[in-house]
Amino acid sequence: MRLKKCNILIEIENLLIIILISFFFSDKIKLFLTSYFVCYLFILFHELSHILFATLFGKKIEKIKLSIAGVCVTFNNIKLETVKNLIIYIAGPLANICLAIMFYNIDFIYEINIFLALLNLIPIYPLDGYNIMSIFFSKKTIKSIEYVFLSLLFLISIFILIKGFNPSLLIFFVYVMLIKYVTKNHIK
Repeated sequence: MRLKKCNILIEIENLLIIILISFFFSDKIKLFLTSYFVCYLFILFHELSHILFATLFGKKIEKIKLSIAGVCVTFNNIKLETVKNLIIYIAGPLANICLAIMFYNIDFIYEINIFLALLNLIPIYPLDGYNIMSIFFSKKTIKSIEYVFLSLLFLISIFILIKGFNPSLLIFFVYVMLIKYVTKNHIK
């Protein structure tokens, strides 16, 4: 679904709409999806912090895409100083850390937000860590760093799948690889 509001293109993935609708029709699905939607709110908060700082620094939102994997915001190509770009990229993980600190006594909220902050700091495209590293390193160096972290992510996800019967990290790895495949020319 595509909407245009205030010169901002808003895309909502059809699968996300189906999941949202199914949430209201089954108690079993509702129980399963409640955790997902809580995590989605943390992801949304993460992205809103990027939006806040980017707009404070003069960037304009061109597109917001809501998918089952999260939220992706595209801004115009206004060039900013390195420090401002760094602040924009680090704002998301810092927002998750702030939520974790605020809800320190609620294990679920604390752990999810720490996990989201750390996950987003991994230097793999399209995560914030990649964008942060691309400020400081050359294209060749960042590609090498990214390859090492992709390899580690794959090995850790296989270990967790075998040891804990949990495919979550492997699904995330596949998702990242699909994004990398679709956006081959992502390096600035």
